[in-house]
Amino acid sequence: MNIIQKQTDFGRTIFEINQNAIQESFRTQQENWQAYFELNSAFSQRLPEVTDMGTFVELQREYGSTLWENTKAATQSQTEIIKSAFTEAGEAVRKVFNTDSE
Repeated sequence: MNIIQKQTDFGRTIFEINQNAIQESFRTQQENWQAYFELNSAFSQRLPEVTDMGTFVELQREYGSTLWENTKAATQSQTEIIKSAFTEAGEAVRKVFNTDSE
């Protein structure tokens, strides 16, 4: 394969990696926002159950814990998308600079 073909393939591959990573990132962010709004809705519906300060603090604690777990999961998901894109990009670079004869 000649150098121009390799460069063309490399450019196309990097574009596809970026496009896929951005689409996946936007999709997961949309899901995360939807989960956030659902969480807020669910806990706001439970506010009428609050009759004293202890119940309020417990509801806040549960909300904070759930929000934290959801945030950790969202961050891990975004990290995996980025790791995958870097891995694919690294493979594409190695393929372009591979000096072995074909």
